[in-house]
Order: sequence, then structure tokens, then C-alpha cells
Amino acid sequence: MNRISMGRKIQSNLLLIIGFIFTIIPITGVFVFDRPLSTSQSLKFTDENQDVLAGTYYQGFQPFGVILLEGFGSDQVTMTSLAREFVRNDWHVFTFDFSGHGRSSGILTFDNASTDRLANQTLTAIQEFKRISGLSDDGIFLLGHSLGARVALQTATINPEVAGLILLGTQVNLSTNIQSEFFTGISDNDLLWIQSLDSDNPAVPILLISGAWDDILTPSNAELLFSKLTGGDYDHQNGEFSSRNLGNLHRQLKILPKLVHNYEPFSSTVIEEINVWLRNQYKVDIIDSHLPAIRIWSWIISLTGVFLLLVVFRKKFFDEEGISQKPSSEITNLRSFFWGKILLWLGSLPVAAILGSIFFFIPLGKPVLNLIYVCFIGGYGILLFILYKWGKMPGVQGKLILKSTKSLNLDIPASVPQKKLKRILLTLGLTVAILTFTAAYTRTGWFYVFPINLRLIWLLIFTPFTALGFWIGLRESEMLSKKGGTQLAQMLIGLFPFFLYTILMAALGSLSGMIGGLQGLVILWLVLTFGNLIQAISHRPWLTATCMAILLYWLILPQGVLF
Repeated sequence: MNRISMGRKIQSNLLLIIGFIFTIIPITGVFVFDRPLSTSQSLKFTDENQDVLAGTYYQGFQPFGVILLEGFGSDQVTMTSLAREFVRNDWHVFTFDFSGHGRSSGILTFDNASTDRLANQTLTAIQEFKRISGLSDDGIFLLGHSLGARVALQTATINPEVAGLILLGTQVNLSTNIQSEFFTGISDNDLLWIQSLDSDNPAVPILLISGAWDDILTPSNAELLFSKLTGGDYDHQNGEFSSRNLGNLHRQLKILPKLVHNYEPFSSTVIEEINVWLRNQYKVDIIDSHLPAIRIWSWIISLTGVFLLLVVFRKKFFDEEGISQKPSSEITNLRSFFWGKILLWLGSLPVAAILGSIFFFIPLGKPVLNLIYVCFIGGYGILLFILYKWGKMPGVQGKLILKSTKSLNLDIPASVPQKKLKRILLTLGLTVAILTFTAAYTRTGWFYVFPINLRLIWLLIFTPFTALGFWIGLRESEMLSKKGGTQLAQMLIGLFPFFLYTILMAALGSLSGMIGGLQGLVILWLVLTFGNLIQAISHRPWLTATCMAILLYWLILPQGVLF
């Protein structure tokens, strides 16, 4: 072995070690930090519509407790960072998933009646919390984020007996906000309960916290809401608003710099502001913590490690990709091929619309916000499959056949069935491994993977359509490897509509939408990188494509609401 080969081997081994360290240690550290949450008690309770709501209770020893209310489309796991801070200070803590969210049953509709329904569910949660903790109303706080903050505010107008409200990025807009009105189906100014808000209603102390970069509750809308809750009688200095002459019903608004809506539940500064308010208003001694920031850095480092492992592992062990026979189709013009693929995204829109419409005939609660993935990837796959079968794909000669042209020639002849089985089992094993790791990863504060409810049925429904799109991409990779084309360009073109969506959100000034789009892109990139690895192992595009589709919906479906 020459020096160059030896150097490459050492470099490869070093990268693998770094990848394992980056992947395992940060997330393990988060679980160690979250040890105070290990004594949780899972429970279920039923609302007035007989929806079964999934909840979690953490026992405390202080005479105080807090109910944490999740934002729209998230679940109670998203509140983990906040839960930990209260639990380690011996507070009683209660979290639960609204209908259509997380592990709870039921669905929501695109109207404001669903918000009223969530407020009633919170009233039921208060009674359940009182029963299990032994606390009285005046020892219970409501802390909500986004939709959860809106629900907490509405709940307190019905039952003002709680100790106080802590509202993060409250989704209540007294001027036009298209994003918010889309999900409530009505202008907030037309709602009786919002019209009734004033310095006496709700009759509880309130802390409002929002970010200067919050696009769901913009700073100007936050001030409008605060003005309504104080009757316009307040002081304002350097992003801090404080009510005057309200006595025990003191209200405070804090606009924190450089904070976006999505990450308000994970901000150390938010924790500090909550602690200051509790000390000043209730003489409760809360210990400050910077662990929320450590949690975010742990997520970033661990995800970097996963990508590093997938890439290096493939190059180190599975880099030979022999082709046993001439492909049934081949790329004759790379320029026409790539431009054709971009333009065909537009051509796939009618197919995507038809595919999405079909899902609405299925009599189940629908993950509407997740349809973009199955409609775009599935619709694009259907269109390209038809063009390949007709031999009409731009820049390509010949027709695509269902059977792969790959052979298993990495070390063992393809004719040995036992070795084929080993490769299939290795593929399935790696798929189970990444599903397990991502489930643990998301449970550290992203969301719960994977709830055994309607989302599992939708995973089974969406997988075949999406797998077709991934299968087309894998077969095109075979042709590109023969032509000498770059597979990176193919991957970027495959993500084209999702890039456009993210750019559109940025152009509209929707930072939360842009961040959601970026998160979707990261998940898709993870799926494609994982697909490259297991295809190099199995050389079975249909098996690889199916595993990729399962991983995609494993990570995407739990993040939406069932409508």
C-alpha cells in the first residue's frame, strides 16, 4: 500500500470516528441533561367530543404547577426544554397534545371553532392536573407558545382562577396577518372573546414574550395586543412594556432581539425572562439555565455527524458500482436532460393536483400540510415514469424498464443467493437503525416519532407514490454514472420545488415558513444521502426507494395537524 492510499485510509477512518462522536455524544448528553424528566407519568383523558388526549405529568414538590400548551402543528415534546426547567425546580408540570396533534386522536378543521374547542380541552386538562397533582387553581400557571398561547389566553377568559399566564409568540393579531387568519378562518377582531379582552379580562397577571423577528405575532401586533390588555395605560422602554395601575393584574410584554417565532420555546433568554417575572410577581426562586442553547447546538452537531457517517461509510465500504449489462435507456444529452427535468416540475403540477385531490376522498383525518411531499415527489415520479415508458424523456434514448440493471459484484458474485440475502438484510438493518436513531433524536425536543395513530396509516398510503419518485431518481443515477454526469446536480434538481417554496416564504417575509421549509430540505437531503448509501449496498432500487419513502414520512408526518 503506497503513502497516498495509506493517507486516504487514515483520513477515512478519522472521519468515521469524528462522525460517530458527533452523532452519539451530543444527543446522549441531552438525554443526560434531561434526567429530571425521566420520572414522567403518561396518561390519557377525554374531551367533550370524546377525543382521547395524550398527556404527560411530572410530579413536583413545590406548591406550584404549570400546564405547557404546544404550538400549531407541533406536539408536547416541543415543550421539553421548558418542561425541564420547571421540573428541575420541583414544579408540577403537565403537558398534552391537542386534538389532531401528536399522539392525541381527533382532527381539526380550518375554522376558529377548533380554537374554542382547544380552550375547552385546556379546561379539562386543568381539572385533570388538579386531580393528579393536588394543586388548587391559584397554584397553576398556563404557559403556551403560538397557538398554545392563544388557547391559554382564551382559556383564562373562561376560567380566570389560574395563577397567571405566560404567553410566547401569542397567535392573536389585531391587524391583518394572512398566515394566522389562514389557520383560524376568521379575522381576530371579529371574535367576541377577543373583543372582550381588556385590563380586567382575563383577571389574571400576564407575561407576554415575543421575538423581534417573530412573524406570527409581529412586534407591532404584540404592542396592539398589550395595549388592549392594559387599556392603553402602560410604560414602554427598550422593548419592555409594563402596565400601570393594575395592581394584582399586572401585565408585562418583553420583545426579545434577534428571536424568531419557531425557537421561542428553546431560548435561554426566554427562560431567564420567565424566571425574573416569577421572582418579582410571586417570590418564587427559580434557577436560571443555559441548557436550552446547549440543546440546539447538540442537535446541529449530531445532525452533522449523521451526514458525515452516511457519506464516509458509503465511500469507504460501498464505492464500487459495476453494471452487468447495457442499460435499457441512456442519457444522450446532459444539457437537455437537466433542463427537461427542471421544466417537467411545472408539467407535474396537474398530476400533483390530481393526486392530492384523490387523498381527500379517503374518509380519514388528513395531514394536509404534508401533502406537498407526496404530491410533488409522487406526481413528478408518475409523469417521468410515463415519459420513460414512452421513450419521450428529454435528452434520453430508450425506454426505462422496471428491472434494475445493477448486479451485486462488490465482493461476491451476484449468483450466490445467500450473499444477496445478506445485502438485503443489511439494507433493512441500516433502515431500522436510522429510524431508531431519528426517533431518539427527535424525542430530545423536536417531536414524537412515531405516533401509532392515523399518521401510521398515511405513511402506508403515501409510501408507494413517493417511492416511485425516488425509484426514478435512483434509475437516473445509474444512467448518470455511465454518462459521467454529476449526481449532485440531479439531487439539487430533485429538490427544486422545495427550494422554491423556501425562497417564496422568505420573499413573503415569513421567517417561520422559511425555517419550516429549510427543515424540510434538511430532512429530504438526509433521505437522499441515506438512499445513496443503501442503494450502494443493495443495488435494488425498489427496496431502496421504499426505505427512503418510509424514512421521509417517519420524519415529516408527525410534524403536522390532522384536519
